[in-house]
Amino acid sequence: MTAPISSTETTALVVLVLLVLVLGRRTVRQLSGTRYSASRLYGFAGLYVLLFGVLAFATLYAAVATWGWAAYGLIPVYVAVPVVAAVLAAPHVRKVVRFERRDGGELYYRLSWQVPVLYLALFLTRIVAEVAVFGLAGVGASYPPPAPPSASGLVILVVVDLLFGVSLGLLIGRGVGVYQARQELPPATESPASSPPLPSG
Repeated sequence: MTAPISSTETTALVVLVLLVLVLGRRTVRQLSGTRYSASRLYGFAGLYVLLFGVLAFATLYAAVATWGWAAYGLIPVYVAVPVVAAVLAAPHVRKVVRFERRDGGELYYRLSWQVPVLYLALFLTRIVAEVAVFGLAGVGASYPPPAPPSASGLVILVVVDLLFGVSLGLLIGRGVGVYQARQELPPATESPASSPPLPSG
């Protein structure tokens, strides 16, 4: 018989399910159309940068305790992964994003399926790997979760963080690409064009 699920694991499971539902809803909205807002694009990315920084610091702290000074070699890797992902994603998003006017002139944008689906897949892979390393109780106990006791578990944690880094880079690249494409749009007509004058006589 399997052990019953504890209240901590139940809470963590509910949180994970809600997170997946939110991410899935955002993916669908990006495919069907999302209202354009530069502040939302960069504000959302800024929150993820902050979260990624917290996770990276926690992993680095555990890695220094396990690997010593060699662990500081993770810093350029943690910086490079989201930067490279953003640099690669931005021009692609800039090409494929489509804008349209809805709801009385509100500007909406839509993306091709590759970027939102890849972002969702990477984030789900990260969640699965985190649950595999810490279990539901470990994930729900604190965030970021406690460092794994073994060196192999620490390697898995680094890989999980880097998957998050790729997702973060895609998110930043999406924002940059959408913003650049928006700047290239012709200015919206503020007032209807005047009618040509009627012929005299």
